[in-house]
Amino acid sequence: MELFARGKRGVIYRDGNDCVKEKNPLSAVDTLENEAEFLKLLNKKNIGPRFISYENGRLRREFVDGEHMGKFLVAESDRKKILSVLRQVLMQCREMDLLGINKTELTNPYKDILVASDGKAVMIDFERCKRSEKPKNITQFLQYIAKKSPELAGKKILVDRNVLIALGKEYKSLPSEKNFRRILSALS
Repeated sequence: MELFARGKRGVIYRDGNDCVKEKNPLSAVDTLENEAEFLKLLNKKNIGPRFISYENGRLRREFVDGEHMGKFLVAESDRKKILSVLRQVLMQCREMDLLGINKTELTNPYKDILVASDGKAVMIDFERCKRSEKPKNITQFLQYIAKKSPELAGKKILVDRNVLIALGKEYKSLPSEKNFRRILSALS
């Protein structure tokens, strides 16, 4: 196993095609069991890397070789690929909203979304997930897209921040499929 990354709450190792995550010894909080439970549940909806095991304080999951969302948006010039990734993430957010799961880290998902070489958007780091009667995954991610709108405009992706914010508010008050589809339609 080789050290891959060190975060506030966890230390991540790469073991072949697997990722092994342990509690950071400097952290007072152990969130790995929570992450394992949510990852198992979300895998049923094809969200997140494939869960392998959780035992002896170690979370083992599929290693995702990909680029962080922020870097992807800067480097990628293909408009269709960017729109596909944004829509994939929104659809995953919708599934989590329907399940009553709030990820809490999607306003600035710099490290929480990877884009694989095949164009698949993969959410990672579910350690802070919690159950919620009013999850905010869609609205959080819309804030991120709105913040990135000038950058996206440079790639010929027209996102009207005001329209996006208004659609987010409508979705928040009535998280219907119709309101979700209106959000997807706003990305052009």
